[in-house]
Amino acid sequence: MLILAGHLLLALIYSVVVPPWEAHDEWAHYRYAASIAENLALPDPSQRLTTEFEFDEASQPPLYYLLAAVPMLAVDTEDGYHPVVNPYAIRGTGMGGVNFVVHDPSIEGWPWRGTMLALHLGRLVSALLSTLGLYITFLLARLLSPRRPSVALIATALQAFTPQYIFLSAVMTNDILLIVLETALLTLSLRVLHYGPDLRRMGWLGLMAGLTLLTKYLALAVLPLLLVVVIMAWRRSHNTLKRRQVGAACLLMLGVMTAVGGALLARNVWLTGMLFPRDPLSQAAILGSLTGAGSLQFDWQAIPAALRYGFETYWVSFGWGNVATATWVYGVWLGIWLSGMVGFIVWLRQAEATRARSLWLPLILFLAAVISLPLVRELIHESVFLRGRYILSTLPLIAWMIAQGWAQLSGRYWPQARKVLIAWPVGLSIVLIPTLIIPAYSPPPSQAAAPTSELFARFDDVVELLRYDIWPEGSVEVGDGLAVTLSWRVLGRTSQPYTLAVHLVGAGQQSYGSVTTYPGDGNAATTVWQPGTVFSETYWLIVKDNGPTPTGGQIAVTLFNESDHQLLPVFDPAGQPAGDAVRFGSIRIDAAADANRTANPSPQPLARFDDALILTAASIPSLHFAPGWGVPVLLRWQALAPISQEIKLSIQLLTNEGVWLAGNDGPPSTNLPPDLWQAGDTLHATRWLQLPHDLPPGSYTLIATFYRTADLQRLPATDAAGQPLPHDAFVIGDISVIAPPTP
Repeated sequence: MLILAGHLLLALIYSVVVPPWEAHDEWAHYRYAASIAENLALPDPSQRLTTEFEFDEASQPPLYYLLAAVPMLAVDTEDGYHPVVNPYAIRGTGMGGVNFVVHDPSIEGWPWRGTMLALHLGRLVSALLSTLGLYITFLLARLLSPRRPSVALIATALQAFTPQYIFLSAVMTNDILLIVLETALLTLSLRVLHYGPDLRRMGWLGLMAGLTLLTKYLALAVLPLLLVVVIMAWRRSHNTLKRRQVGAACLLMLGVMTAVGGALLARNVWLTGMLFPRDPLSQAAILGSLTGAGSLQFDWQAIPAALRYGFETYWVSFGWGNVATATWVYGVWLGIWLSGMVGFIVWLRQAEATRARSLWLPLILFLAAVISLPLVRELIHESVFLRGRYILSTLPLIAWMIAQGWAQLSGRYWPQARKVLIAWPVGLSIVLIPTLIIPAYSPPPSQAAAPTSELFARFDDVVELLRYDIWPEGSVEVGDGLAVTLSWRVLGRTSQPYTLAVHLVGAGQQSYGSVTTYPGDGNAATTVWQPGTVFSETYWLIVKDNGPTPTGGQIAVTLFNESDHQLLPVFDPAGQPAGDAVRFGSIRIDAAADANRTANPSPQPLARFDDALILTAASIPSLHFAPGWGVPVLLRWQALAPISQEIKLSIQLLTNEGVWLAGNDGPPSTNLPPDLWQAGDTLHATRWLQLPHDLPPGSYTLIATFYRTADLQRLPATDAAGQPLPHDAFVIGDISVIAPPTP
């Protein structure tokens, strides 16, 4: 009773702590039950009940939803509520948050009303069903270890306090009823084989089989178990009379199972034309393999990854399978399981294991079938995500094996060992509440005061950006992570959730990496902001190879409405419009280190400009130009060191006597500012020099020089031999200007 009460209490706590719809397809499970309560009828399995998420549950068998709908009859489930989906939670980077829904405390908080009250009533049904399942687990373990009642208690406690079982007990999902009914089916099957297949036991077995098939289509995995029970019961009959009795009992079982589950199949065929209107791809592949019309083809090498994911999510997995604990926790579970299996194998050789040994075939078959069916289904869909909840029906059997194995290994220290076996899952399930579940769905903590800095920028009347920090400072390489920390002060909330975009932009505003999310890692959408709140958060960008490198970069921050891509206007500290983005920082973006090592060797220099750069190439087209034309000038050089002062490149057109006629001044490179240069950087610039419209025909000279903008002084220039160049200018070449054509 303490175990049952403790589990129920934890399940109820989890049901309050886990936000609404933060379990796999919970909204779809809820809508199925709510539809029954609203219409007093089963939904059409061929029609969707939901559109907010990808998956729908209308094609599932109805038993769980019928049970969950009973308390909802007294609640208004048609209050117009629909979840606001977080589209960034599914992108795999983690920056979009783990919450699949934007949570509004004013709607979801106590006292619950309407949809929220109905949801928590449905979750209560799950908690009660899971508690009933623990009693069935106790009966199963008592049947298999009749001389060790303590083993049955510890097995029940292991299941009761396994975090994944508690989580499924706390949310709306038909998986929890499937676990309970498949455990009951296994227990009845073993009782039939041990005590004999009389009419009463076989009738109950048929009823349980029918109810299981009414819960979820993965329950088809129990059919091999039922077949083995029939075969073993028949073979253990030693005379004709006994076999007649067994045959009658088996026919009764089949009849009850067909009567309970057959109506559903008939309804499916009538409405959809299929026995099982769910996952037709897997059905076609499996049936084709069984009938010889085809063969199962999937990547066998994916099985280890699928089994590993299945093992981890078997013990601890929250949310939509995207909230996991530390790796070492799974290592502890692995150690408990492996040591238990070693002890269990040793125990099987003992005399007290006679009953378990006599039932080895149905036990092994049950484990294999329950694991294999969802595994094959995932592989057919080219997925390695064997979700632990799909195979959690094996937990009662696994928990018994672990408990019996530890009892065997610990011997006379079993009283101490069983305390450890209970303390681990109980402590873990409690600790995970404040250390994992609550933080995963909490917005950033509000700061007591704003950072000690002046207002940096204001996004309309919604929020102020107070401060920024970039790490690492100075430079990054392609493939690196770049952390941008922003501090905000909330001014107001919006009617629609606005998306925050943080970009690393280089030359020409080319993006070299970005992240888009709702603020607060998805947990602080602008629709639920509280004015006056000050918070900080860090965004991680992966630097992408999206353009030439090296280049200079900045961080650009925008807020926009995803539905119409309308950007919030930005205002500077003086209240003047500043466009629709905030830009800050000075970041050098380099190619990956491997790419730098394979760069070509430096070419021969043409000229050197102070300690700043070496000119390596300069060219102009060999054409005749007319007045008013533009002359393209291509320059390449290598940087020698960063330059803190601003410098300009000047392309000038001179007469043969050195008289200035035209010029084009600008930065040495549009990609990389001088303060971010590093020795060996390859830089280039293309400048268009506009010829004067009244330029007489003749030959002219083009030169290149650099000067400091602070004092307009040219950088000292030398030629390849180190000799000073006249006027600190490099002669690019001569151009020929011809008379314009006569109209």
